[in-house]
Amino acid sequence: MTAMQAPALAAEEAAPMEQYQDKKTTPRPLGPDTLMWQDFGSQLFQLVLPQGFILQSAHPVIDAAVGKDKKYKHDPWGRARNSIALLWPIVYARPEKAIAMGKQLRELHRQIKGVDKNGQKYHALDPEAYCWVHMTGFDAGLRMHEMFGKPLTPEQRKQAFEEWKQLGGMLGIIDKHIPQTEEEYWKEFNRIIDERLIWGEVLDDLMDPWHYAHWPKPPGAKRLPTFAWKLIVIMASPVLYRITVATLPERFRTRFKVRYSALDKLLFRGFAGLVRLLYPRIPESARYIPLARRAIVDARRHPEAYRYETEAASA
Repeated sequence: MTAMQAPALAAEEAAPMEQYQDKKTTPRPLGPDTLMWQDFGSQLFQLVLPQGFILQSAHPVIDAAVGKDKKYKHDPWGRARNSIALLWPIVYARPEKAIAMGKQLRELHRQIKGVDKNGQKYHALDPEAYCWVHMTGFDAGLRMHEMFGKPLTPEQRKQAFEEWKQLGGMLGIIDKHIPQTEEEYWKEFNRIIDERLIWGEVLDDLMDPWHYAHWPKPPGAKRLPTFAWKLIVIMASPVLYRITVATLPERFRTRFKVRYSALDKLLFRGFAGLVRLLYPRIPESARYIPLARRAIVDARRHPEAYRYETEAASA
């Protein structure tokens, strides 16, 4: 598998923030009544996050940026903690904070730039790469429902797509850089898989069946003996790898010749069926990551705090 060269981004490095944020458009925060609130912080979404990170990291710009320090390998828990602290509040915070977190995330991405191993400049705010990271989220949400729950109805799917675009606005992606219809979305999604993605060093790491076997103990498991932790991750790693492979788009597996056998399909079908059976029986409080769970409780106690009038904010 050969690497495509990342686009030259000298112009992007000098571009002002207005290139990524339309000053005529006020970001509209997502609220407790959205599908995004139901899905983004759910434990089910955790099952499709790894494949999303793989799709993102296969973009040459993201491969260059993420592969620079390989924090996903050397400090995976820290990386996960930082991602949740930065991205999830854009969905689950009160409106003013959500908007502020979106701006903060863009500002942080302004600092991520450099030169890849091929001598090509890269910048995390490259419009295609920045939007691609967001694009993987809509696909992941549909995949989550289809595999581990119930497929969305046409009405729900339309709502989910509009909310996905709304979140893109919160991230500072202007309309000309984001697909405006689902038809446009899939055309661009498939084009990037077919023409732009690469299998670089980052995917060599992430697609190693024993990738998780090298993870250190989580910070909150100090009392767990090291040998017990190693036994857990050694047993879990190939299982997590197979779940990741199964949740990847078939188009991606085909292009990069990722093995997915008939036995793998059968085992995953059984796993997904078990999830569909057990997940609805889990108490609601256990279905969400802590940050999302706290926001849901807060929204029920203080619904007025989550009302946001775009007209008033624009005045």
